[in-house]
Amino acid sequence: MPIPKPTTFLLGTPLYAKTAYEGDEVWAVLDVLYFNGTYDSYCAKCRRESTFQAKVVERPAAYQRNLAHERLDKQNGIDPKVPSLEPGLYVVHAHCTRTNSHKQDFVFFVDREVVPDHAPPKVLRTIQKVGQQPSYGDLHITQVKKYTHVLSNEQLSELTRAIGLASHDVGVGAYVYLRRIFETLVEEAHQSAVADPGWDEGAYQRLRMSERIAHLKSHLPNFLSEHPGMYSLLSKGIHELSEDECLKHFETLRIGIELILDERLDQRERAQKISAAKAAIQKALGDAGA
Repeated sequence: MPIPKPTTFLLGTPLYAKTAYEGDEVWAVLDVLYFNGTYDSYCAKCRRESTFQAKVVERPAAYQRNLAHERLDKQNGIDPKVPSLEPGLYVVHAHCTRTNSHKQDFVFFVDREVVPDHAPPKVLRTIQKVGQQPSYGDLHITQVKKYTHVLSNEQLSELTRAIGLASHDVGVGAYVYLRRIFETLVEEAHQSAVADPGWDEGAYQRLRMSERIAHLKSHLPNFLSEHPGMYSLLSKGIHELSEDECLKHFETLRIGIELILDERLDQRERAQKISAAKAAIQKALGDAGA
């Protein structure tokens, strides 16, 4: 699995989910540890979306030299020299561009360990996020409130619990709640489809989940119907994967669920605009005596 982009690693990776890297992937790791750019995130103190500026206090001279050499080597068609990265803690600081005193901080742990019972001896290099403020849960739980109008109170609670569990390294439990939300969305589409002419409930009940999703395509958000494999991954996580493996893929699945809900929000907003426009047109016609 490739090293995520710095902003994805900062905001999207739950705590303690290890990511292994090797060879020239160290450049991507260095880009995370010495990130010096901007990103958009929810500011817990402004209580709104904002742009944050990450600022490295000081980049190691060796990293600067290696980065310059790497670019020069690439231009000359030479394989760049891979820099070494010492194990230890690294911190990325960022401040809100609206209010400088509003901060976000991310702590990473880089490690090396010898893989046991491996011949020849192999060194496993890893990076993991071991701390942040505001917490992973605080950043994302606040954002899910926008789905209040397209989720029931129970569904909203389940999504909040999933994010909260992932922020405390409980990957399997988080998958349970995400799968419940997924199943509820499919069941809501099922209840809508029952009114379709020629609906065969018996045939539907005999279908597997992936087949049900295909069968309900016209009643489901596009992203859900186009990615039925999400359900298989959620089920596999609950029954087969370890906590670490679940955490590794949690962010992908959370974003998938939110994209499904975003479609619902768009549909709701469009319906409201159409309703308002119809009422306004009728009023205008009435005012004009048409």
